[in-house]
Amino acid sequence: MRNRNILLTGTMLLLAAATAAGAPQGGGQGSEGPVLTAERIAADSAIRARRTLRVYQTLELPYARTLNKAVATGNSTTYYEHDIDKYPTNDFRNSLTGVVAGLTVREMTGVPGMTYGTEGGRTAISARGETPTYVVDGMPVYITQLQLDPEEIESMTFIRDIADKALLGSRAAGGILYITTRRGRTHGRSIRVGFESGVSVVDRFPEWVNGVEYTRLQNQARINSGYLPPYSNEAIENYARKDPYDLTYPNVDYRSMMFKDTKPYYKANVTIDGGTQKLQYSAYVGYAGEGDIYKVGSKADFNRVNVRTYLKAAVTQDLLIDLGFSGGISFRRQPRYGYGSSSATEFESALSQVTTIPAIAFPLIVSHDEETGNKIYGVSTVYQDNPYASLTENGFSTERGRSGVVNATLSYDLHALVKGLKFQSYVGLNLFNMNRIGKNPDYTAVIYDPVTEETVKTSHEGTQVSGKSSMGKWTHQGLYLHERLSYDYRNDDHRVGASATWWLESVERTGNAVRERMMSLIGTFDYAYRGKYLFQAVVNYAGSPMFAPGRRFEAFPALGLGWVVSEEGFMQDVKWIDYLKVRGQAGMIGYGSFGSQDLYEDNYTKSSGIKFGPYTTGYQWIGSTNANQSYVNTISRLGNPDLTWEKRKEFTVGIDAALLGNRLSVEANYYNILRDGIITEMSGTLPGIYGMDGISTYENYNRIRYQGWEAALYWSDRIGDFHYTVGGSLTTMRGKYLRYNENVVYDYQKVTGTATGSYRGYVCLGKFTSREEIETSPRQLFDDEVQVGDLKYADLNNDGLIDSNDQKVIGNSSPRFDYSVSINLRYRNFDFTIVGTGRASYDTGLTNKYFWNGWSTGTYSHFVRDNIGGDYPRLTYIKQTNNFQASNFWLRDGGYFKIQNIELGYNVRFRSQSAVKGLRVFLRGANLCTISGIKDVDPENINAGVTTYPLYRTFTAGFKFTF
Repeated sequence: MRNRNILLTGTMLLLAAATAAGAPQGGGQGSEGPVLTAERIAADSAIRARRTLRVYQTLELPYARTLNKAVATGNSTTYYEHDIDKYPTNDFRNSLTGVVAGLTVREMTGVPGMTYGTEGGRTAISARGETPTYVVDGMPVYITQLQLDPEEIESMTFIRDIADKALLGSRAAGGILYITTRRGRTHGRSIRVGFESGVSVVDRFPEWVNGVEYTRLQNQARINSGYLPPYSNEAIENYARKDPYDLTYPNVDYRSMMFKDTKPYYKANVTIDGGTQKLQYSAYVGYAGEGDIYKVGSKADFNRVNVRTYLKAAVTQDLLIDLGFSGGISFRRQPRYGYGSSSATEFESALSQVTTIPAIAFPLIVSHDEETGNKIYGVSTVYQDNPYASLTENGFSTERGRSGVVNATLSYDLHALVKGLKFQSYVGLNLFNMNRIGKNPDYTAVIYDPVTEETVKTSHEGTQVSGKSSMGKWTHQGLYLHERLSYDYRNDDHRVGASATWWLESVERTGNAVRERMMSLIGTFDYAYRGKYLFQAVVNYAGSPMFAPGRRFEAFPALGLGWVVSEEGFMQDVKWIDYLKVRGQAGMIGYGSFGSQDLYEDNYTKSSGIKFGPYTTGYQWIGSTNANQSYVNTISRLGNPDLTWEKRKEFTVGIDAALLGNRLSVEANYYNILRDGIITEMSGTLPGIYGMDGISTYENYNRIRYQGWEAALYWSDRIGDFHYTVGGSLTTMRGKYLRYNENVVYDYQKVTGTATGSYRGYVCLGKFTSREEIETSPRQLFDDEVQVGDLKYADLNNDGLIDSNDQKVIGNSSPRFDYSVSINLRYRNFDFTIVGTGRASYDTGLTNKYFWNGWSTGTYSHFVRDNIGGDYPRLTYIKQTNNFQASNFWLRDGGYFKIQNIELGYNVRFRSQSAVKGLRVFLRGANLCTISGIKDVDPENINAGVTTYPLYRTFTAGFKFTF
C-alpha cells in the first residue's frame, strides 16, 4: 500500500502543479490543440492504415529527435496510439500483430499478464531473424519488467536499418522498437477515460481419453506387446459409471474438475494532458486485470496498476527540462501446485500430471480423517501425487512486482554561440523488484488396495505450516546516461546536421555475477540537398568489459543514401507518381553477448573435498569425518584473450512511393545481413591427446547470413461518406550457416551450408509390412527388434545400420513467408477494422507429448486414440523408441492464417457547448479464427494447451470518453 500511495500522490501533485501554472481549459479561449472530438476520433479510423506508411510522416527517433520520413535514408516507420490500441490484450506486444510491417509477432502462451524472465515468454517478436530491443523514452528496457499499456504510448517507431540502429549501439543490433510515452500539449487540457471488459475463451485445449477409453487402449497396447489384457469387460462396465469416488473402479475427469474454459478480462485508464507554450504535462493511471482458468484451489488472477507522469518546462527561452516518472505494481495470485517451483506459474506442473495420470489410476478421495475431518486422498504406487489434491490442498503463492523509472533530460539551445547548436544531457534510472511468497502445506494421501481394502501410507502425510515463506526474488537495476552536442543548419537548398554523443549504461540483475556495462561514442553527419539528394553517416565507437583489455573498444561505421526521384524535373509530367524515393544503407555494428562474462580468462572449478583412509560400510572415511579435506582445482574453461566483438554487416535498399493521387502507398525493401565472428563454444576442436577433454573455449567462429524482402501496400479511397483502406504486408527471410563449428563424418550431416531453422532427422520410408522386409532391411538400433507396423528409415551411409549417422536435413522450421492483411472501413460515425496474419512455407514437427505419448501406463491423447496404425504407429505397452525419432513421418505443413483482430466502433457526436467532447464505444475480438492443416493444437504454438497455458479467443466491449 505504501508504494501505491507514493505513486498516486506523485501523480496528483504533478497535476496540481500543472493546473496552478494556468493551463487553460480545453475548448476555452485560446484552445488550439488537437482535442479529441467525436469528429476527429471518427476521422482517425479512416487514416490509420494510410498513416502507417505515410511518406511525409514525422519519425520519432532516439535522443528526442524528429525527422521527416521524406528525407530519411533508412526504413523506419512511426506508429501512433490509434494504430496499436485496438487489440484486447494486457500485453501490448500482441497489439503490434499485423500492424507493424516487417515485425513478426507470435503469442506463445495464454498465461495471465506478463511473466518475468526472458524477452520471450508470453509473446515472441522477431525481425530479420533477430529480437528487437525495446527503448522507452530513451531507455533500453526489458519489456517483461517495464510493462506498458497501449494507452500510455504516444508513438512507437520501428527502426530496422543499420545507420539508424547504430545510434544506440550494440544493444540495437536486432532492431529497435523506440517507444515514446504520452507527452503534454501546448494548448488546452484534455481528459480521457477508457474502460474495457470482456471474456477470454480457450481456443484449443487438446483432449485426452476418459477412463473407459483408457482401459480399452491399455488392453490393446498390452496385447500388442505380448501381455495379457489387465481389464475385463466387467471392469470396463464398472469404470463406465464415471464415479471419481468409487474405491474399486474410480474414473476421474481431472481436466473438467480442475480447469475451466473462460477467464474475465478488464481494463480501465484515465489520461490527462495539457499545458501552455512554457509548460506541458501529462499523467496516466491504468488498471489491467485478468482471471485464470483454475476451477478449484486458491484465488488465481493477475492485476496491474501503471502510473506515469511527464512534465516539460521552459526554464528560460533556451533551457528546457523534461521530467518523466513511471511506476507499476503487479500482483499475481495462484494455487501452489506442490513443486516449490520459482517459475511464474504453477499451471505447467498441474497440466503435466493431468496429461499423464490415467483417469482410473486411483480414487479421488479414499476417506476422511475421523479426528480432523480432513480428506484423505488417493494415490498409487506408480503415480504418487493426486492432481486435484495438489491444486486444492498445497497452499498458494503470490507474486508482487514493482517497477519504477525516472528520467530527466536537460536541453540547452546554444544559438548565442552558433546558430543551430544544441546540447542535451540525459539520465535515466530503471528499477524492478519481484518477490514470490506463499504457503506450502501438504495433504494426506494413501494407496488403497481394492482387494484387501487396506491402505498404505505415502509421503503425503498432511503436513501443515503456520506461516508464509519466500519462494523467489528477482531484481533489476539499470542506470543510463548520455551527453549530446548537435548542430543543425537549413536554408532553401541545404540541410546539414551533425552530432556527437557519449552513451553509458550499467545494468545489474538477478542471475548475473557482474554488472553489464557498455559505453559508446557516437558521431553522426547527415546532409540533404533540395530535399532530394540525401546522405547520412554514423560512426559508433563502442566499448564493453566482456573482452580483454586491448579488445574492448572498436569503431563501427555506417552510411545511408537516398534519392527522392519524384522531385526531379523529368518527373513533373508523370502524374500517377506523387512521391518516389530510392534509399539504401550499409554498415557494420558490433554485438557482444551478455550471457557469459570474462570468456577471455581461464576458469577453474573446485572439486568436492577428498578424504583419505579405507572405506567403512557407512561410506565414511575412517578417522576423517571431521578432519581437514584436500581440494583439487581443475581447469574447466580455456580463456581466449583474442575474443572480440561479433560483427553484423548489413546492407539494405528500398523504395517508398505514393501513387495514383496518393491513394496507393508502397514500401519495398531488400536486406542482406552477415553475422560474422559469432562467439562460439568450440567443443570438440582439441584432439584428445591434449588431455583437455571436457574443457571449453570460445572463439569468434560461426558465421550466418540472413537475407530477404519486405513489402507493404495500402490503398485508401472514398466513395461519398464511405471511406476505406485495404492492404497488407509480406516479409521473406532466409538464413544460411556459412561457417559452423562441427565435427561430422559425412557431408550430409554438416550444418555449414544449410539453412537456419533446418529440421534434422531420419528419412522415413514408410512402415514395415512383413517379417521378410524387416530381415532384409538395415538393422535399426533403437530397440532390441522392430515389428511389422514400425517405422522404416533410410540407411544414408549404406553401412547396414540405422543410427545417428543417418540423420540429415529433412525440413525447415523457419517460415519463409510472414504476411498480414488489413481492412479499415468507415461510414459516417461507424468504423470497422479487421486484421489477419499468416505464416507459410515451413514445417512443424508433431513431437510433443500429445502426439507421441502412448506407451506404459500413462494416459492417451485423442490423437493417439484416433490414429493408431495411421498417423500414429503401432500401439504398444513397451515403448518402441524406434517410432519416436525425429523424422519426416512426424512433419506437417506448419502454415496457417489467423483472423487476429476485429474492432467495430461507433463515435457519438456532441454539441460544442457540451463538457463531453467525444465518446467512442466499441466491440473487439482477438484470435477469432484459425485456418491450418494442423488440427487439435494451435499452429502458432503447438505446445499451448499441451505443456503450457492454452491460447484464447477474446471478446470485449468498451468505451472512451473525452472531456
